[in-house]
Amino acid sequence: MNDNGIGRNVWWLFALRGVLLLFVAAAFLFHPMAAITGTVWVIGIFWFVSGIFTLVGLLFNRTQWGWKLFSGLLSLIVGSWIAFPGSVVEAVGNAVAFKGAIAIIWGIGALIIGFITIVTAIQSKSWSEGLFGAFQVLVGIIITGNLFVAMALLPFMIAVFAIATGLVSLYMAYKVFKLRNRTPQAIG
Repeated sequence: MNDNGIGRNVWWLFALRGVLLLFVAAAFLFHPMAAITGTVWVIGIFWFVSGIFTLVGLLFNRTQWGWKLFSGLLSLIVGSWIAFPGSVVEAVGNAVAFKGAIAIIWGIGALIIGFITIVTAIQSKSWSEGLFGAFQVLVGIIITGNLFVAMALLPFMIAVFAIATGLVSLYMAYKVFKLRNRTPQAIG
């Protein structure tokens, strides 16, 4: 089998992803409010453009036109409200609302996953898994009970995730780059 190395020549994509994620992490660490506001703006632009595409798509495919019309109009309205705020105060308000929504999802997710983990721990009689589930429930209670604290921590949690993912991407770039220099062995 002849391997022309196409998969091995994309090491730089992993490296680019890693570097970009480290820049994102730096933005969330050193300018958290600007990073959140920028993220919200990008989401608003995405929804706005998505609404346009959905509505234009109705000209070519009218199946489920009611849902598509509703989805397209809602995307246009919400996207324009988020992406094109009337003032700086409104832009900051959108960012704070976004942080609040993410914090609520984070807290409720921790509660649900914690309870599921406890149930599976009881079924498998695993104390360590049960303690981990209880810890997740506790984190969920703390987050949902203190949304302002969770909102304050959110940019730093995003930064930690971006750093970890960026470093893994750089490591993958290194591994793929090294693999690229190996010659394929004949299958015989």
